[in-house]
Amino acid sequence: MIRHAPLLLLAAATACGRSGTSSRAACGIAALAGPAQLISEFGVRNQTLGSPPATLPEQLAARLATGPAYRAVTGRPPNDSLWVIGVDGTLPPNVKLGYGVLVLDTGAKARGIMLYEGLPVERAPRIGSVTMGSATVPLIGVQTDPRRFEDPACPFFPDSVLVR
Repeated sequence: MIRHAPLLLLAAATACGRSGTSSRAACGIAALAGPAQLISEFGVRNQTLGSPPATLPEQLAARLATGPAYRAVTGRPPNDSLWVIGVDGTLPPNVKLGYGVLVLDTGAKARGIMLYEGLPVERAPRIGSVTMGSATVPLIGVQTDPRRFEDPACPFFPDSVLVR
């Protein structure tokens, strides 16, 4: 974690482009604490996705925990229930992709995919895979209220990264 301190500080400083100091601070705090809070949602009863959702939009925003947002394309191979997510972009140096978390809101709407280093949450069912560059990693999922982990003034999954 110490080796990522510069990345964390950069994320905190640039997480939100608001001009007010308090808004930047709130966005920075959310950028640092939000990804950890999202992972803790797997410990809340009935929030871990036990199976892949039936549908997803063709594109979603994907965000590297405490890092940049990217465009992701969703798909499903024929005769397979698992999702395949392709993320456009290049990981920052020294970042090794470990797993992705599909985030659904309480209405089952797909919000985006958070990308993490390390090992997936223990006992979380695999609902697909995420590919970014040469890395292909497991996709797990959670259904929760996004207000529990993100500041509405600076969303983790901005529509601005999607191609329209």
